[in-house]
Amino acid sequence: MNTRIMIAVLAVLTAVMVAALAPVTLLTDPLADGAALRVTQASGTVWRGRVGLATAQGRRLGTFQVGLSPLALLAGDVRLRAVDKAAARAFVLRWGRDRGVDGLSGPLSLEMDRLSGRIEAKGVAALFRDGRCKRAAGEIRFRAAQDPLLGGATFVGKPACVGGDWVARLVPAGGGSDAAIILRADGVGRLQAEIAVATADPVLLQAALDQGFSRDAAGVRRVVSTRLSAQEAVKRP
Repeated sequence: MNTRIMIAVLAVLTAVMVAALAPVTLLTDPLADGAALRVTQASGTVWRGRVGLATAQGRRLGTFQVGLSPLALLAGDVRLRAVDKAAARAFVLRWGRDRGVDGLSGPLSLEMDRLSGRIEAKGVAALFRDGRCKRAAGEIRFRAAQDPLLGGATFVGKPACVGGDWVARLVPAGGGSDAAIILRADGVGRLQAEIAVATADPVLLQAALDQGFSRDAAGVRRVVSTRLSAQEAVKRP
């Protein structure tokens, strides 16, 4: 074997070893700069790693087994699968031609200003291409925290692509309430939740106004927005 062939073989072997041993921190370091998620611990490689996640505010989300899909990489698509077996949560982060989250399943907490509660996701997808919603799928169940307007009700709905945005309209699972929650996300990371309650009850109306709601023709409404980052959610009438 001549010298050139030996150098080429060594170069290929070196590249393979570097790729095989690439640390998972190559993927997690971008989250350290005040994004919606923060990494509390990271070990292993990009193919088989272990990552602890928390919100930007420090609330612990769990420890996930993560790994890149080599088959997707060959097709020019980056897919990072994350699984938290202890909490029965899983999702796939995608970035490439299509960007967003796919196969999101399991329990999650929603906290946007005064809108809080527990989400149960089943196969939820929110994928964007060129800044526009390309695919929306799955089912979302949201149980609001005890609230005089939402009454601890469970809201359910399926997302869809509407006007380039990802939109999920959630309504009470068993009826009996004139309330609705509309979740809307766009391709640049803005998330908006609109809460609308149809009521003429003066006590509820005053309670809603005290919480920052605005009057409309049917009752009251409130919109809370965030950029899926460490920035504080802001209110809009």
